[in-house]
Amino acid sequence: MIDVLSRLFNELCDLIYPEFPKCPVCENEFEAREVELCEKCIEKINFVYEDYCSKCGKVVDENTELCVDCKSYERYFTTARTVGVYDGGLKEYIKFFKYQKRRRLAKSLAQLMIIYIERFYDPREFDLITYIPLHKSRMQERGFNQAYLLAKEIADYFNWPLLSLLMREQATVKQSKLSKLARRKNLKQQFKVINHQQINQQKILLVDDIYTTGATVNQASKVLLRAKAKEIKVITLATGKDLNLNKGIAEF
Repeated sequence: MIDVLSRLFNELCDLIYPEFPKCPVCENEFEAREVELCEKCIEKINFVYEDYCSKCGKVVDENTELCVDCKSYERYFTTARTVGVYDGGLKEYIKFFKYQKRRRLAKSLAQLMIIYIERFYDPREFDLITYIPLHKSRMQERGFNQAYLLAKEIADYFNWPLLSLLMREQATVKQSKLSKLARRKNLKQQFKVINHQQINQQKILLVDDIYTTGATVNQASKVLLRAKAKEIKVITLATGKDLNLNKGIAEF
């Protein structure tokens, strides 16, 4: 009898004083919403709304169709789109996710990506989703692949097959430490296709966390197309700004 009364009392308290989810960044409570981040942390993100490269989604100057990189280099993906600029809150959250190993952030960050997938793409067009792999040495160092965790959340939401289609044959120097030219050389022949039979004539959504020059997703797309994929589109969490835009800001 006491157990029953205790349970009823607890259920009544839950109705009167419901527990709110806690933001995985700042731990503050917030009312449940589409994205599991508090309003304060969402406001720190510099979202990409307009003035972006029509090919890769990088932020560009007003009335500019293509960024400098997309004018200069062949792209093997059809389009790439991104949630926001790699600065402010989004840069902070990605660093928490990757380097402080706050794996809880995977769901919240993937929810942002889902909104942008629905904004820019027709989810019905994709046959499957895949992700940029880590080399086994980097995987051992970090303990998880952030791109895989994001892709898994997205795949679960859309009920898409999530397949591992690529592997890195060699450990590379971290892209963030290299110049644009060195990034391209660093990635040459680094990706190898696995599961060839799953690729033929498939429309694939490729996931990564950060798009800088596009060298990583471009090389991965090239390899997948050579394996007879029909089309590759890309979604990332964050991107940089066009070189011309950065130059203008610096001069100002």
